Amino acid sequence: MIIPMAKKTSTAQRTKVAGNASNNIPTEKWLPWALAALSLFLFSTGFKNEMLAIDDHTATIDNPAVTNFDIFSNFNLGMYAPLTWLGYAIAYLLGEDSSFWYHVFSALVHAANVVLVFQLFRQLHTSLTVAGFIAFFFAIHPLQVEPVAWISGFSTPLYAMFYLLALRFYVRHSLQEQLEKNYWMALGMFFLACLSKSAAVALPLTLLVVDLWLKRGQNRRIWIEKIPFFALSLAFGALTLVSRQHAPPLDQPADFSLLDRALMVCHTILFYWKMIVLPTGLSIWYPFEKTNGAWGWAYYASPLLLAAILYIAWRMRASMPVLWLGLLFFLTNVVLSLPWATFGSFELRSDRYNYVACLGIFAIITALPTYFSQKRPNLVGPMWGVLVLSGVIWLFTSGARIMEWKDTITLIDSAIATNGDNFGKAYLSRGIILADQGKGDPALQDFNKAINKNALLVDVYKYRGNIMGLRKNYEQSVFDLTKYIEYFPEASPEIYNRGLSYVNLGKDTEALADFNRCLEIDSTFTRAYRARGNTYLKLGETAKGDADLQKYDRLTKK
Repeated sequence: MIIPMAKKTSTAQRTKVAGNASNNIPTEKWLPWALAALSLFLFSTGFKNEMLAIDDHTATIDNPAVTNFDIFSNFNLGMYAPLTWLGYAIAYLLGEDSSFWYHVFSALVHAANVVLVFQLFRQLHTSLTVAGFIAFFFAIHPLQVEPVAWISGFSTPLYAMFYLLALRFYVRHSLQEQLEKNYWMALGMFFLACLSKSAAVALPLTLLVVDLWLKRGQNRRIWIEKIPFFALSLAFGALTLVSRQHAPPLDQPADFSLLDRALMVCHTILFYWKMIVLPTGLSIWYPFEKTNGAWGWAYYASPLLLAAILYIAWRMRASMPVLWLGLLFFLTNVVLSLPWATFGSFELRSDRYNYVACLGIFAIITALPTYFSQKRPNLVGPMWGVLVLSGVIWLFTSGARIMEWKDTITLIDSAIATNGDNFGKAYLSRGIILADQGKGDPALQDFNKAINKNALLVDVYKYRGNIMGLRKNYEQSVFDLTKYIEYFPEASPEIYNRGLSYVNLGKDTEALADFNRCLEIDSTFTRAYRARGNTYLKLGETAKGDADLQKYDRLTKK
């Protein structure tokens, strides 16, 4: 047998190879941490941003799982996410009502994810440059502002951290490195990801894409090892359906047909791709709205365009495999958040749903210069230039976007200017803030706009009814509070406030009925004893009136 001789290597060539190796090793170590530091610096500009009136208080300081450190026993905002609540609980202990620690934790987790993204794509055999660009885009892209800068979005970077760790351990397992240990570590990280946010249940689908990426082939063993992952996914998926029943009721139209849903799904996928490549018109909501009962032409064209893109990617899977693999990676990570159906109040498409999925698109974008290096080498330099310029523009766009999240009014005003009022909900949210600030007139204007736009926004009746009571427009106050109580018959504060309006209208019998009902619901509602006692005295029932007033005194002196 003839053994081929190795080619001789010149001293210059050996020096060049050694130099490249010595340069790559330190770069491999410091580059991901530099990118993580950049992301931390970027989001530190929002550390002083306020808690928003859009879910932040409900998720944190008004969440018993957080304030009582009872993280495993409750649903909140239609979610079961004990590890997310654990993070909130620690931030609460450090700062209670302060928003600072919540923002710090979110930014730190996102920075850790930047490092994990870099390491994952190096494991997937991408070059140092490509992995660096993917991590860079992930770190600073404007779509990442919502999940990182929004306190209520903390579950997204947190679940992604465990999700990325699961992928990393699975890749090690696939590459035959400490096989059993890495398999069980991947499964464990997946379990922690599911305890952080239900979106993690998409992981088993992504593992199939990783198998394709690593060219593992298809055999019985590969399918068997996925069984525990799919079992966990189904279990947490079922739990999510249960938790969604505890979400607030949907407060926007949802009478969509099967055809509507198909158009919405296809349009949303293309919409997300556009927002990743060209992130303009960013908003906290992107509602599905018809014009005169019909969708725009883009919705009807979206299935054909989506099918054409996927077909081209499939045909090019040999010459440019990253195109097909990147699209599959995106789709597996976004498929469960697409508008297939309405679950609780979760209908809108959102930036945060792209937090992990965007990696597939970034992989495609950063692979383009390498793909064209053989076909059109004259384009390689300009293409890298475009990528660098895009990254710089996205960085500054994200900085400006973080400032829009500084308070609720600024964020809502920006969203209204960009994408409208979101079925009137923007006016309701802004009206609540204005009312809390004592700005009654503009608050009432917003409440009127909200209910005129969307009759499902019944919270308008609560806030408007209370304002009308303070303004001594008692008839309107009773009307609004009655409408609200029809939907929420256990709302003791509103029943109490309606009773006060009845008192001022001279309708003492109706007032007494409201105070009785209020105390049936909540026997610790001290002000109701005083109001009922005075009403009894007014009706001549002195013994009952004195008893209530004495009880009020005892309760308030404790």
